Amino acid sequence: MRWCVVLAVIAVLATWSTYRIRAAAARLSGTLTAAEQGGAAEANIEYWTCSMHPDVREAEPGDCPRCGMRLIPKYFGSDQPGVIPVGATVDRPARTPRTRKLWYMCTMPECGDVGSDDPASRCPVCGMKREPVPLDSGGDETEEAEISLSAHARRLAGLATEPVARRNLYKRIRTVGKVTYDETRRRMVSAWTGGRIDRLFADFTGMVVSKGDHLVEIYSPELISAQEELLQALRTLGAMEADALEPSRRRAEGMVASARQKLELLGVTERQIGELERTGETARRLVVHAPLGGTIIHKSAMEGMYVRTGDPLYEIADLTQVWLLLDLYEADLPWIVPFQDVKVTAQSLPGEEFLGRIVFVDPLVDKTTRTIKVRVNVENPDRRLKPEMFVTAEIDVVLGEAGRAAAPGAPGAYACPMHPWETGDTLSTCPICEMDMVSVESLPGYTSSRPAVPVLSVPSEAVMRTGERTLVYVETEPGVYRGVEIRVGPAARDETGRRFYPVLDGLSEGQAVVTRGNFVIDSQMQITGKPSLFSVRGFGAGSARDHGGHHAPADAGKGALGR
Repeated sequence: MRWCVVLAVIAVLATWSTYRIRAAAARLSGTLTAAEQGGAAEANIEYWTCSMHPDVREAEPGDCPRCGMRLIPKYFGSDQPGVIPVGATVDRPARTPRTRKLWYMCTMPECGDVGSDDPASRCPVCGMKREPVPLDSGGDETEEAEISLSAHARRLAGLATEPVARRNLYKRIRTVGKVTYDETRRRMVSAWTGGRIDRLFADFTGMVVSKGDHLVEIYSPELISAQEELLQALRTLGAMEADALEPSRRRAEGMVASARQKLELLGVTERQIGELERTGETARRLVVHAPLGGTIIHKSAMEGMYVRTGDPLYEIADLTQVWLLLDLYEADLPWIVPFQDVKVTAQSLPGEEFLGRIVFVDPLVDKTTRTIKVRVNVENPDRRLKPEMFVTAEIDVVLGEAGRAAAPGAPGAYACPMHPWETGDTLSTCPICEMDMVSVESLPGYTSSRPAVPVLSVPSEAVMRTGERTLVYVETEPGVYRGVEIRVGPAARDETGRRFYPVLDGLSEGQAVVTRGNFVIDSQMQITGKPSLFSVRGFGAGSARDHGGHHAPADAGKGALGR
């Protein structure tokens, strides 16, 4: 029993010593706990906060709106919540009433939550606990869209900025196409008169012929009869005496002219007619000559076969110039203008490059592939490009004013309205259709010349897009960032291949935009209840726009986040 009493006394002394040591340490540090101060400390409370979320500040005691833990007081003159300075009296400065209210919303923009004023409420879509969003009572909207980060925070986020500047931008369109015949250089050779093919000179497909080369030899009774008519008319005219009546002579001359024209319509050349008139002997067979130089791409004629007037014998195409039909999507059309140069390569011709020029854009969209045919004229003097060959085409577009494609000027001041690629510096006729040329400005679909100029642009890394909105963060001063809505054109590249967006509205030259860490800034803006990429609010005067989405109720204020 004695030992039990001794141990109890020792325990009491240890407890009393510990209490005295802690009290002495508190006096040395200049602070006392709230329990030591008693009820007088309640008048010194500045606000109530959470030990896990120190950014939560409430005017009245209660539970933390984020984690549900009990709030603890923060006293005037103390740096640590729950601890007050020694000697705190009731005559501390009066507490300033807090007028800041909170609106609670889901942090997932996809839910489209409109929010509630109940701190314990949950999102009806995903079931997550709603987070507080401060409701502002007014103020400068520009300050609302700004956020300030310390140097340490900027280093952790890896922020980097780059100035808005004018740059030479380029757009490369790479697509595939197919080589085909130039339809303006394709001819059908047909039988001018019925008869029998006795001899075939051009006897295989693919043969290259020149203009005027003989192709076939046809025996035709109709041709023999026409030759006899010419010879008889010549004999009648020659037999007339010098003193013959003038009407008779004119009638004989008309018969000669009529017979000569009939032979021409049957395909007999002037040289052959002259030979007939000189020798006076009829030719038993007619030789058909090539109407143009080119390659025989189809042969129907065979020796011994009978043909009727108009039957096709050969199809000839000039392959020294070919067409290239490119497939382009609708999104590429703004970059395509007439007279642009196109580089053409083929897998079968490695290391070789052909140069073409855009001359025609199909007015219809293919309903199956959703593409548009663009025609390119390509010179092919060595016939190395073969019809039906697949090739790769590259169109390098230089950007001009307002981020649009620069348009090259027409090679001449005048062009044919039916064949616009036939141009000239003087007013003349088209070599293909012999129509009078007109000024290039009057051509349908003509694009006036637009020079290439440096374009105001921002790096693509600085631009954040939702499909409806485009946002960048501008560094207004060191450590202060403001969201700005802008309008941009299609992405392009500079000389090094880096992607940029032409700026159409919202920024000026020299402003510093965030190129790395902008999503970190946007997340912080969203957490603090300020306008962000998914906010329904704008970003300052001159750029504020309502982009739709889910809005909070009217009495919830303009700080609610939405889609």
